[in-house]
Amino acid sequence: MIAALCLVLLSGLAQAADTRMAIDLNEEQKGFVLGHMRDMLEALTDAQQLLLAGDRDELQSRITRLQSHEQASRPKGMGQQIPPAFRAMAQSMRPHWQAIKNPATPESEVRQHMVDLMRVCNACHRTFAVQ
Repeated sequence: MIAALCLVLLSGLAQAADTRMAIDLNEEQKGFVLGHMRDMLEALTDAQQLLLAGDRDELQSRITRLQSHEQASRPKGMGQQIPPAFRAMAQSMRPHWQAIKNPATPESEVRQHMVDLMRVCNACHRTFAVQ
């Protein structure tokens, strides 16, 4: 009985092999990418809170700070290490951040852009493994 259970568990582990595309980065680049992912998640959380509070000015400032920090901390030569598919996914996020940041974007559209950003995040984590 125990042996059969172990076989079932081991076969489940074999099926759960990571099939994501590996993104091989040096330590500085890896720290940047993982840090920026955390920063985006925190910015999305803050954006939701600021939208609930009706503070569109601070929402705009929060996204501007995210974008400025990303530009200022990006390691040199980073673009050469990133596969085109990963780069395209990252670039697909920019219009959503711009729309969220824009005070003229209606609140319902801001919310939809937040959902769209989270879908990109989920797709990225399903597709790529930063190593």
